[in-house]
Amino acid sequence: MIAMLGLLLMTTSQAQLFGADDATSKKLVKLLSKELHVDRSDLEFEKVSTAECLQTEQVESVLRVYKAGKPTGFVVSAIGKGRYDQFNYLVYYNEDREVKLVNVTAYFSDHGNEITSKRWLKQFNGYDGGDLDYGDEVQAISGATLSASSIVKGIREITILLQDCNL
Repeated sequence: MIAMLGLLLMTTSQAQLFGADDATSKKLVKLLSKELHVDRSDLEFEKVSTAECLQTEQVESVLRVYKAGKPTGFVVSAIGKGRYDQFNYLVYYNEDREVKLVNVTAYFSDHGNEITSKRWLKQFNGYDGGDLDYGDEVQAISGATLSASSIVKGIREITILLQDCNL
């Protein structure tokens, strides 16, 4: 399992995730540069102490994201649980703590990988802490019930905690 514990430094030219390979680091930078409509060199990251306000079994780390030196949001690295295996995902929040991007970075199980679909993950965009129930607000996936329920629960819990946290 890739342990995504945070970025080592402030500039994307040196971005290296603790315990992750260069491909994973580059993927994060690519995703965020596309989402924020900026050049990759304009992104900077700072590891945030998760303190007590974000300590859950899902959260691995929190990064503050800067675009051209100005704060633009947070990236939370989290762990979900399928039937047999854990998986890793990232959630990017804007400054208002609203979900702007969800990406499953590592999925190891033979079943349930439908949750990695960009189309399915897009339904979380705009989520800001209200109701979020699997099968109601979030489309159910046959064969991926445990994985999908886990990521839904994680995003809801992390979003609420992040909103209440003074970072």
